[in-house]
Amino acid sequence: MRTKDTFQGECETVVFGGASMQGWRRTMEDAHLAQLQIGPHRSDIFGVFDGHGGPEVARFCERHMGDQIQATSGFQEGDMGGAMVSVFHRMDEMLNDPERWKEIESLRDRPGEPEGEGEGGEPNPIDLLRKWFDARREGEGEGEGEGSAGTPVAEQELQAGCTAVVAMLHRGSVYVANAGDSRAVISKAGVAEALSEDHKPTQDTERQRIVKAGGFVSEIGGVARVNANLNLSRAIGDLRYKSNRALPPKDQIITAEPDITVTELLPEHEFMVLACDGVWDVMTNQQVVTFVRERLGTADKPGLSAEETCCELLDACLAKDPKESRGIGCDNMTAVVVQFRKGALAGVGSAGN
Repeated sequence: MRTKDTFQGECETVVFGGASMQGWRRTMEDAHLAQLQIGPHRSDIFGVFDGHGGPEVARFCERHMGDQIQATSGFQEGDMGGAMVSVFHRMDEMLNDPERWKEIESLRDRPGEPEGEGEGGEPNPIDLLRKWFDARREGEGEGEGEGSAGTPVAEQELQAGCTAVVAMLHRGSVYVANAGDSRAVISKAGVAEALSEDHKPTQDTERQRIVKAGGFVSEIGGVARVNANLNLSRAIGDLRYKSNRALPPKDQIITAEPDITVTELLPEHEFMVLACDGVWDVMTNQQVVTFVRERLGTADKPGLSAEETCCELLDACLAKDPKESRGIGCDNMTAVVVQFRKGALAGVGSAGN
């Protein structure tokens, strides 16, 4: 339960470390991305992918997003925001390619392990209700259209998805792309500043898009869910909710369209934290920044490494008793801490626009 996978690295612009922990879940569906000095711009890219319905989409993004973002025209031309929007939708295109299905299958849990169903990976009454809704709609003639690649929705291989928050450090600025409810924050002299906004079905703009695309939002057990299933409104994957061929990708029931923020780094900016909702359900932005800052220490008084700090953060968020916490602190958890060096502020080593 407390066993962690850890990772770390550094270059002239950043020092980073991270950790992932399965927690109380039966399977681990998170994945992460960390690549330094990529492409002609020598940019640094970090990401957290929180899977649902299985780990395959999160792992697919971990495997391919770094290379694919470098292949976009936006990245080549220095348009980092445009590149990140393109690559989120590119992941969906690749996932919907039948030639990729064998690869996707290989990224699922090993045979004999429990498969994830719905949010959180454990069968429950909400999963059963969602299946009832799906069956009812099919019986009424709904959902019989073709998928985005011309494949009937019922025959599409992929049912899983993942939220994604991705941060790129490029020439003294941090570009963040977010789809779903993973989150990124930055510490400015100890004060937390949000770098992304969660996407939930209860938000007016999200609900309007969902309904316009033919979906619905219902409250089950006090939680708003899309089509009685997902408790988020944007994600990579979840292809059955992206089957309306009359609409562009950004207007589907569930969309991979990310919001983009751009933050110019200042001397007061110390570090940023990317994490999945398993962390943010337990701590606020400020609580996380304070927790991390107290442990990292200063140049005069060194503390823990970024990797060690993430391990302590996950332990602090883990529930001691799922029944007492009512599920809070029981999710898979992944966190990445990225500390900025002076080279990050100066954009050292970056070329082009």
